[in-house]
Amino acid sequence: MIDVVIPTRNRGALIADTLKSLRASTYPRFRVLVVDQSEGRETAEVVERFAAEDDRFSYIPSATRGSDTARNIGIRAGSAPIVAFTDDDCRVAEDWLAALWAEYECDPETWGVFGRVLPRWDEVASGQSDWLQQALPMAFKDDSERRIFQGNRFNLGFGHGANMSFRRTTFERVGMFDELLGAGGPLRSWPERDLGYRVLAAGGRIVYTPDALVIHYHWRDWPKVKATYRDYGIGAGAAAGKYLRCGDMGGWYLLFEWLLDQGLRQAASGVLKWRSWRKVQTGLLQLVYPWVGMVQGWRYPVDRERMLYRRE
Repeated sequence: MIDVVIPTRNRGALIADTLKSLRASTYPRFRVLVVDQSEGRETAEVVERFAAEDDRFSYIPSATRGSDTARNIGIRAGSAPIVAFTDDDCRVAEDWLAALWAEYECDPETWGVFGRVLPRWDEVASGQSDWLQQALPMAFKDDSERRIFQGNRFNLGFGHGANMSFRRTTFERVGMFDELLGAGGPLRSWPERDLGYRVLAAGGRIVYTPDALVIHYHWRDWPKVKATYRDYGIGAGAAAGKYLRCGDMGGWYLLFEWLLDQGLRQAASGVLKWRSWRKVQTGLLQLVYPWVGMVQGWRYPVDRERMLYRRE
């Protein structure tokens, strides 16, 4: 059995395509738990319709805010030994769950499995989609080779939160998602990297498989892309600061790697390759906002044992 947790907030009926793709899954033993933090009823009506037609779908309303908080609610509401996650702007392949399960079945030492994420662009980004897709990819992972991540906690290239899964025992070992990180949380982003870092730091093993495919629906125009990259920077700094406060000096490595790779390299690429002020601007954001995230993180206490922020 696999629990599939989907956090959503104020996306209206967008989630219908996600649920349709899950209903077409060739893997039969799953349950979908939609945790809805929306202010209106549009998403509820869509999910409740699916739940009325198929008892594998469940609707969980929540007055909370933040995607990581919603993911944790979904984890606690389920009981399956494997918990998979996707987003409300995605479509999963028919064999997505089967491909994830195959990795856990072949190696009991695997703690988590990530999969391939390919983009699908919408007319919202009309005239910009080609540029955005190539210059500023978001939630994009097209590696065609299976990879194993273990022994190096700084190698966080395993994938994205739109296509990830973990054994339930993984959460018992390293803790849940950090509820102050993630979209809608006070410290914005970095949820899958943060959990992956803690898994690798604990000696765990993460597998990336291209066989588990998710299509990510890109509806953001340039202002929203810019805001998303700002949130990435804030989350990176908040996560690095958290590790440092928990006695893990690897936080400095992650911070300066981010500043170099996502900041200086992006800005230089914008000048030399893309000749685009928007690309340069995105890089400059990554030089400033990690420090903002680190400072903002100091407002919250930390759980040093689990390397988690705690709400005041």
